[in-house]
Formats: sequence, structure tokens, C-alpha cells
Amino acid sequence: MIKLSNILPENANRLRGLHIATSLLFLALFAFPVYSLKLTNIMLMGFVALTLTGYVTKPVAIGKPLLRNLVFILPFLPYLIEFCVYGNNPTAHFEFEKKIFFFTAPIIIPVFVQVTGFKNYKLALMVFSASVCILTIYTFGGLVIHKTFFAAESYQNGAYLLRYHFERISGLHPTYYSIFALTAGWFFCQATSVKNNFRLVYYIFAALLFAAVMVLAVRIALAASVVLVLVWIIRSKLSNNHRILMTIGALAAFIFISFTVPSLKNRLNEFLLWDTSKTNHTNTISQRATIMDCSWQVFINHWLWGCGSRNFQLGLNECYNAKGWPQGRQNEFNPHNQYVLMGINYGIFILFVFLGCLCIILCKIFKLPIGIYFGLMVLFFFMSEAMLERQMGVYFFGLIALLLYNIKNPKLSQEATHIDSKN
Repeated sequence: MIKLSNILPENANRLRGLHIATSLLFLALFAFPVYSLKLTNIMLMGFVALTLTGYVTKPVAIGKPLLRNLVFILPFLPYLIEFCVYGNNPTAHFEFEKKIFFFTAPIIIPVFVQVTGFKNYKLALMVFSASVCILTIYTFGGLVIHKTFFAAESYQNGAYLLRYHFERISGLHPTYYSIFALTAGWFFCQATSVKNNFRLVYYIFAALLFAAVMVLAVRIALAASVVLVLVWIIRSKLSNNHRILMTIGALAAFIFISFTVPSLKNRLNEFLLWDTSKTNHTNTISQRATIMDCSWQVFINHWLWGCGSRNFQLGLNECYNAKGWPQGRQNEFNPHNQYVLMGINYGIFILFVFLGCLCIILCKIFKLPIGIYFGLMVLFFFMSEAMLERQMGVYFFGLIALLLYNIKNPKLSQEATHIDSKN
């Protein structure tokens, strides 16, 4: 007869091994900036399979965590409904595929946290930050090798050649890279629990990432950087005089950078060359203005129920043609604004649902000092890019937001107080 005591230790070891493997795969997911989307999707499916196996092996109570995570699912239910009704439409099918993450990860990640007791959210963020550093070194190394980085023509016409070659080598649009790099840089700066030697290395990495963002000259990234620095100064424990001096110094530094970094200077000069009476094919400010004008027109025409994700581009393309900008139709530019796009797709009520759910998510994330900077960057970049229309943007927002939202750590409030006191 087999004794129960001889079986339990073996099962316990197997369960522990399963939890470790699941946790390692979860951590590996946060290096998604250096993976192909196909590999990231495969890893996500593997993570889902291991998590479900762990739950079946040793079930835990997950009712309340799942209910809390509905805020990640609710805004995207219209995509599922449209897919079910118009599944034969290629555009509706494609748009739903990009949102599948929000129908799986908000369920799986809280189950994973409950089953494994995962708490080391800082390590996951460091994996993400390290992957962005690796991507930065690899990409800018390629720009130097191909003699693009030091070529004067790379910084002309809105630094078009520099940005084009950067995207070709890295596989990331400069705007997406910029929010990744800014987020990773702030994560490095907030790593206050590491030893002094490692902290210096982290600061060097952060400086590298911030410098890369300035060179790529994404304007919304510059604006977000200014706001984040001001928020950091306000939240610090410095005296009012020191805060004023640091604010003046920070603003002076940003002005200096704006007029000395060739790519950024060239991009900001587009404001001076902007002709509001027509769409300029080479002026990105003029193009963005036309895109926003058309986006608002389509939104106003369909403000109640929206026109559906399968039709929004058709409405924009018609507006681009009416304004004498056929290039906009040929390139099928989306609204470059996540809030407006949600309104165009499904109307004012779904837009309010999206904003309400986003507020609930960020209110909880803001309990972590590191979450404040992540949340502010998301709010800013949503105004300049429809980030959730690309899978890289979905993985960035979804993984980090779900991690910070679901982490089980009863010491969060004490940690926040401890970090603020150090500042």
C-alpha cells in the first residue's frame, strides 16, 4: 500500500517547479520589445497553458480578482460584438484579433498571481527596461555602422531618414520606442532599493534612454518628459526654494536641448513652417492637424453609436480626399489619438466607458510611485497615438498595467511612503 506521506512531497515539488516555470515565462514576456510579435504570442499562449495547469492542479479562490479585472475587458466588448456580427468582414476580424489580449490576459494574470503568489513586480519591470536598453544599443549601433547616425542629411526634413532607418532596424515606430524608452528610464530612476554601485549603472542606462528619445525627436515624448520631471520635482521633499530652482533649471535644460539637438530642432521648426490653409506633404504638423480635423468630423458625424471599427478608416479617407490630401487616404492614417478613435468606432457611451475604466485602473496603479509615471505617460501618448491599435502597444499597456494593478503586496503603501521620504 502506498503511503500518502510519500506522495505529497513529490507532488509539492512538482507544483513548485510548475510555479517557477510559469513565473519565469511571465518574466520573459516583459522582454517583448526585443521579440517578434509571433514569438511574443507563442510565449503568451505558453504562459496561459502553464497558468491553467497550475490552477487545475491546485485551485484557489479567484472570483474577486476576476471581477476587479473587468475594467480591462469592458471597453473592448464592442470589438467582440462587431466580430460576432460581421466576422466575415476582414477589417472587423483584424481589429478584433488585435484586442484578443484584453479578453485573455485580464483573466489569466490575476489567476497567475493568485496561484503562484507572485510579488516581484520590480523584477518584471527591470526585465522590460533591460530589453529596451538592449534594443537601443543594437539599433543605434546599426545606425552608426550604416553611417546614418552621423550623416547631416539624416536630421533634415523632420529627421525623416534617421527615423526611417531606426524603424527599419528596430522594428518599432519611433513613437512606440519613445514611450518604451521613457518608461524604462523612469523605472531605472525609481530603483531606489538597489545598492549604490548598481544605482549608478541604472542612472547611466536611464541617461542613455533619455538621450535616444531626444535624438529621435518625438515631440509628444519631449512634452511628456517635461511634465514628468515637473511632477517628480513637485513630489520631492525639497524645500520650495529648491523646487523653484530645479524647475527653472529643468525648463532651461529642455529649451537648450530643443535648440541644440539637430533632429529635435528640425522637428520643432515645423511649427514655424506650418501653413494652416493647406496640408503640406512634408510638414508633419500640418499632416497631424488634417488628421485631427478629419477625425473630429467623423466622430461628430457618428458621435452617438460610432461607425464601427470596420468603417472608421473609410470615413477618414473620404475626408482626406475632400481636403485635397490623397496621401492620407493612400497611407490610411488613423486618428493618432486613442480617445478619439474609441469615440469614432463605438460612440460617446463607449468612450465614457473607456475613460471610466482607465481612471479606475490608473487610480490603483498610482498607489505605486513607479505607477504614477507610467500612468502619466500612457495618458499623454494616448493623445498622440492610437497605441492600442498595434499589438506592441497592446502588450506594453496591457502587461505593465495588469502587473501593477494585480500585484499582491500588502506593503505597497509602506513602500510608497518609504520612497517618498527618500526623495
